[in-house]
Amino acid sequence: MVERILLFLKGVCMGSADIIPGVSGGTMALILGIYKKLVDSIKSVNLRWVAPLWRWVTGGRDPEDWREVQQAIEPMNLPFLTVLGLGIVCALGVGSVVIPGLMEQYPVLMRAFFFGLILASTWVPLRMIRGTKERFLGGALVVAVLGLLAGWLVTNPSRSMNLTQTPTTVTSEGENLEDVVRRAPSAELAVSVYWREANEPLRESIRAASPDVAQRLADLHEEFGGGEGAVDKEALKKRSEPYRTVVVPAGTPVEVPRPAPWFVFVAGSVAICAMILPGISGSYILLILGMYFFVLNAIKGSIQSLLGGSVPLEQLGFVGLFGVGAAVGLLSFARFLSYLLARYPAQTLAGLIGLMLGCLRGIWPFRASVDGMTTNVWPTSFDSAVFGALAACLIGGMVVAALTVFGRRMRAMDDAEAGGH
Repeated sequence: MVERILLFLKGVCMGSADIIPGVSGGTMALILGIYKKLVDSIKSVNLRWVAPLWRWVTGGRDPEDWREVQQAIEPMNLPFLTVLGLGIVCALGVGSVVIPGLMEQYPVLMRAFFFGLILASTWVPLRMIRGTKERFLGGALVVAVLGLLAGWLVTNPSRSMNLTQTPTTVTSEGENLEDVVRRAPSAELAVSVYWREANEPLRESIRAASPDVAQRLADLHEEFGGGEGAVDKEALKKRSEPYRTVVVPAGTPVEVPRPAPWFVFVAGSVAICAMILPGISGSYILLILGMYFFVLNAIKGSIQSLLGGSVPLEQLGFVGLFGVGAAVGLLSFARFLSYLLARYPAQTLAGLIGLMLGCLRGIWPFRASVDGMTTNVWPTSFDSAVFGALAACLIGGMVVAALTVFGRRMRAMDDAEAGGH
């Protein structure tokens, strides 16, 4: 029982890492000492049990068919995957409620925190390289440089995935804009939805119903210009909170961008690979693809609707489509990664390190809007926002260090328990 509780907690740690665009679930599995078991368990999953199960159900429940089902399932480490998976799902559910608000209200501090997480996490694959038998690391160095260049190019902050978006119109039921965005679900934040060119009817409706609120939003838009410079957290909260809480009059149409269904499937299959990839965050991949807030909005909206007694078919459909893509990507990529780590361990890990370092470009805390394009900037002065970002970055690194110590202790407990048997 204690072993299952510890495994569930490890799943919670992995799920928490997967939902934060900084540390990957694979990195967390490495830190917690269950990485190899995780990859081997995922590799063992097969569909050989489907045919005999179908024969057993439709052919009179022949005992021979049932024995074939049991023989096909036996190699799969289902108890391990089930308990670990429950922990991951619980963390994803809770995180989808908490993380989006923090990202919206404190983007500079959150990106700085993630920056520290990613930077500190590079130590994990680096330590693994030191443990390999590779003597000549020239090839690993080349792969690391290529990974760095790839990460640098992919994480251009001005890069947009709008070509994959298909706008939909949601009619307000008298709720606030955040609930409208979540009900769609939306691929963008409430502030971006409000100022979309097609949402002039929304702004007109707000001006007619609450002129003071509309003027305040216009003043904030002019003050911040849609950018994300080095402002303090109170100013950031002042910028974002009114958009989340503004009440949209019932019957007002709101155009909300969301990705095409095929892209939801593709994003799930790509992002989930990070769960078993030590170093790369699946949530960060979703950020690059412009899918992070969409996925969290879909999960959070589904949970809230279900708790409210309604069945959100559209939201659940997107969550299910993402989940199917994730399952396909996970089962296929586990075998490929296992091959690379077994055949070319140093080169594979070096490529991950380079990719992690290159991807830091996309999580740089300070941004501004230049000629309508989002770009990374250096802070103009060492004000409270800069010191806050430095502190958040340091805390991110300390979290990785603390989890490393925690993982060592849990591995020691597992070894002691195994020795007792």
